[in-house]
Amino acid sequence: MLTYREEEVLKELSEWERVLFSYDKTDLESLYEKYVRKSMSFLEESKWDELYSIVDSSLFHAYTMLLSSSLHEYSNERMLSTARIFNENITDITDMKKLTIDQLHFIGQQQMAKNRLYACFQGGIAGTGGIAAAATDFLALMVINIRFCQQTSALFGSPGNTPTEIMTALKVLHGACLPKRLQGRAWAELMEEMERPSNYFYEGIENVASNETVEVMLQQTMKMFFIFLFGKKTYKKMPFVSMLIGAGANYQYTKKITEFSYKYYQRRYLYEKLQGRTN
Repeated sequence: MLTYREEEVLKELSEWERVLFSYDKTDLESLYEKYVRKSMSFLEESKWDELYSIVDSSLFHAYTMLLSSSLHEYSNERMLSTARIFNENITDITDMKKLTIDQLHFIGQQQMAKNRLYACFQGGIAGTGGIAAAATDFLALMVINIRFCQQTSALFGSPGNTPTEIMTALKVLHGACLPKRLQGRAWAELMEEMERPSNYFYEGIENVASNETVEVMLQQTMKMFFIFLFGKKTYKKMPFVSMLIGAGANYQYTKKITEFSYKYYQRRYLYEKLQGRTN
């Protein structure tokens, strides 16, 4: 049974879904899509499969390492401390479900703002033009957004440490990274998996990276191209233009990821409550 506010939030999510599913790609996007597919044909499919396997493995190990880190424990404790402002009886992550939807949203908005700020700062560092900073930019950006998925899962009462939760988080992250025209299909697949019985071990398709992932890599490559292009334009020995490009690109990219990810976990929370799975 949903409260009045939860029903209102569910209506807002339904409208957001409608807009997502009704997105029409432009002629330029169609041309770009055709160009990407043609470019990918120059490399054997087996080579792409090897690359996707490396990406999947890297994401999985990054997720589990962050999950077992002291940073994760500190983040959870800080979130629980904030939650106790609203309800002093909260002692662990599963108790987060005792908060109202607006209280959860308040904490979630703080998390999103911090995440975007971290990404913006990281983009600024990458924009300084240093080889090391540029090489680690995408990795740092993925770590920031993996952390956000972990935090958001915990926000809505799930520790996120089971095989099913890990795979779900990685698929949410992958869908969130995709261009707008591809997110609708990713969202629909996530909704299908949401309706399956919740088990400890994941029983779906474990591959995350796909042909669509190539576009994400291309976007990051284009960002670094423009950073290096404007990196020589300095003011008082600082490449402010390239720093702004890096910061702005990372901010917008992370904003898209946090919105998609947050809405998924919010939607799942409401779905589970409708199914009577939450307290």
